[in-house]
This record gives sequence, structure tokens and C-alpha cells, in this order.
Amino acid sequence: MVFNGKPQHTNVCFWYLPPAIRCMEDGEERRRRLHKVAPIIKARMMEYGTTMVSYQPQGNKVNFFRMVISNPAATFEDINFLIEEIERLGQDL
Repeated sequence: MVFNGKPQHTNVCFWYLPPAIRCMEDGEERRRRLHKVAPIIKARMMEYGTTMVSYQPQGNKVNFFRMVISNPAATFEDINFLIEEIERLGQDL
């Protein structure tokens, strides 16, 4: 990642779909289960002390992760670690 010295901020919003939810048809049950995913993963992150990312709903959308990257020293490895940690902590949901 190359930085030009100017502050760079990235706001990334996304859902993590655990394996058990990926094949479900879109509907109320899928949305109900997906709504619980981000809060559970965040709680596990705090319990293990590995990392932390925020989440929120928006309008009629269920909870999603909201990651703001404002540290110019952040690397691809840092982002990959976060994504891998979300996957690790959410596999059983």
C-alpha cells in the first residue's frame, strides 16, 4: 500500500455470512440470524482481545460491520488479520 502523505480514511461496511447462512434463501429467518452475527463476533473479539470492529444496522438493513481505517500505517496484513479473525470467530454461527 502506498501513501502519498495526505490523510486517507476508508469506511468499509460489510456483512460476514457464516457457512450456515450462506445457502439460506433470502427471507425473514436469514435476516434474523444475520442480524445476530456481528454482535456475537464483536463480543468474541473483545473476549479474546485480538481486535475490535464496530457494527450497526442501517434503516431496514440488519447489523453489519463498519470498519473505519484512518491509520496510514495500516497494512494489507493488518486488514487480512481482521478478516481472518472475523472468519475464525464466526465459523460456528
